Amino acid sequence: MHSPTRLAILGALRHVQQINFADLQNSLELSTAELSRQLGILEKESLVEIAKFRERRHAVTRVRLSPSGRERFQEYLEELRKVVQAEFE
Repeated sequence: MHSPTRLAILGALRHVQQINFADLQNSLELSTAELSRQLGILEKESLVEIAKFRERRHAVTRVRLSPSGRERFQEYLEELRKVVQAEFE
């Protein structure tokens, strides 16, 4: 989760129910290969869920934070806040 790219992905997913792969790719300005690789890592850790299906004869991939991924990411952000606050006290 510490990778800047994975943090960016999780941060983007945190604000939506789900997002199309292409929209996520465009918003983060990542290559298809890099986003696929990073999502594979996050999926393996059960942080994201990836669904592939057909929509009007086109393959569509949708990504979302898993319920446990949403919770784990929130906990991670809270820990980061504590670290940052401790540095300024």
